[in-house]
Amino acid sequence: MKIAHNLLDINEFIEYKKNYSIGFVPTMGALHAGHLSLIKAAKNTCDVVIASIFVNPLQFNNPKDLATYPQHIEEDTALLTEAGCDLLFLPSYETIYPANFKAIDLDLGLLDMTLEGAYRKGHFNGVVQVVYRLFEITKPQHAFFGLKDFQQCLVIKKLTDTFFPNISLHFLPTIRESSGMAMSSRNEKLSPQGKELASNISKTLDYYSKQSAYLSPNQLSEACSVALKKLSIKVEYVAIVDALTLAEIKVWESGKNFIILTAVYIEEIRLIDNMFITSA
Repeated sequence: MKIAHNLLDINEFIEYKKNYSIGFVPTMGALHAGHLSLIKAAKNTCDVVIASIFVNPLQFNNPKDLATYPQHIEEDTALLTEAGCDLLFLPSYETIYPANFKAIDLDLGLLDMTLEGAYRKGHFNGVVQVVYRLFEITKPQHAFFGLKDFQQCLVIKKLTDTFFPNISLHFLPTIRESSGMAMSSRNEKLSPQGKELASNISKTLDYYSKQSAYLSPNQLSEACSVALKKLSIKVEYVAIVDALTLAEIKVWESGKNFIILTAVYIEEIRLIDNMFITSA
């Protein structure tokens, strides 16, 4: 696997591979099986796979979260090599945001005003800026993301539809621990007891995602929130929304897809998860 730190190196690689399809997997490092599933999907779809590791400060609304975000470059490099990644892009801040960088303007509408957008002010603007730059630099035909960050996937779709219509997006299912806990780089901050408690997030979502025949959307989200709180999990939000628009729903409507999303804190670590509603 080759490693590129600057634009010259990655441009040379892309020029050399110009007749091949490129699949791109952007990450912030601290890789786990969820990331590697994206690499595998990219390898199955494309001729060449590029992964990036860049901890983007623009998408952190909490300085402490940025300062403590796990970084394991040597381990990550070994994992990507073993997974068959062709190039790892390891840019500096100045490479992504040079002195002449001009932020793009993208109206995210409801996506930036609800749930993650409401609780993490400026987060999605940071996501938009970095993904735009990474797409601009890596020039992929395909890009791969995990559905654990569901709202972020919708943001990236809007960005891609607006500025990169020739890139095909692939959103893959959340990869989970054997306990059911959604894999996340932040999980390593949890103690064994914290991880055991966190396994209840997915179990609770799974149970309530199957109760739409008996509960209204509001009743379901409230019951799910109460159940999590009874486990001594600090709940930031539980919401049931339209899976296409993220609009909160009041009644079940046939022909639509719904999703239940939550953000919680365990041992002061913020965790998110989601599940699609079955048989709504």
